[in-house]
Amino acid sequence: MIDFLSSFFSSPVMQAAFWPALLIAVLTSSMSMMVLAHRLSFLTVGVSHASLAGLGLAVTLSLPLLPTAAVTAIIIALLLAAMPNRQGINEDTGTGVLFAGSMALGVILISNANSYEVDLFGLLFGNILTVSEQDSRWITWGSLFVLLSLMMWAKSWWSMAFDMVTAKASGIATARLRLILYGVMGLTVVMCVKLAGIVLTTGLLVLPAACAWFWGRSMFSLWALSLSFSLTGTFAGLMWSYQYDWPSGAAIILMLCVLFMLSWLSSWLKQQLSEV
Repeated sequence: MIDFLSSFFSSPVMQAAFWPALLIAVLTSSMSMMVLAHRLSFLTVGVSHASLAGLGLAVTLSLPLLPTAAVTAIIIALLLAAMPNRQGINEDTGTGVLFAGSMALGVILISNANSYEVDLFGLLFGNILTVSEQDSRWITWGSLFVLLSLMMWAKSWWSMAFDMVTAKASGIATARLRLILYGVMGLTVVMCVKLAGIVLTTGLLVLPAACAWFWGRSMFSLWALSLSFSLTGTFAGLMWSYQYDWPSGAAIILMLCVLFMLSWLSSWLKQQLSEV
């Protein structure tokens, strides 16, 4: 085990991937609480898949990959937040429409690009092991912006999630903060693309808080537990990836799913024992 850890930490590829991966773990564990509290799981699916249009534009026009995808994801998220809830166009319907249309556009743009310029598997399923220095800078600055937003507005977003009427009556600018939340979530989705890809990003934004939800009660305890699960899943997933040559994003999501099942089973056993 000591030899394996020594080899793991001395690997140049893992050394380059470790910091971005852990930073994304901190980021997603914090946003994961808001995704579950506001019931935005399906929205993260829509925004992550819609970001393929931004990636397609970046490849076609030779633009920076993550910044272009970030702008696209934020625009899509803000459109969903601003979409009127009338005439059958609710948030779920809007997500489905923009999700399908944006992804179709991205597929067409990428299909016309030079196949040597596009790592399609990496875009869809992530590959943190190939993160470039430019990607690392964008992930760092984007993550810091999201974490700063959480420090400023987490309590307000938490209040809005459980009682929007009371939050509005207490003076919280709910309409403006809802737009900000959706925009920040769009940016967060793109920060996860290099780690888990378009297809698996939702797992990073749902599973950490889902594991913590069995045990935490207050906002702080949920955040601490979510962070612990996220860091554990990311670290163990990277070790799986290194040892068995698995895709890094899939290995991390699989480990988080294992942690979720263990949390659920432990919670169920605890409940059964308390009833005996």
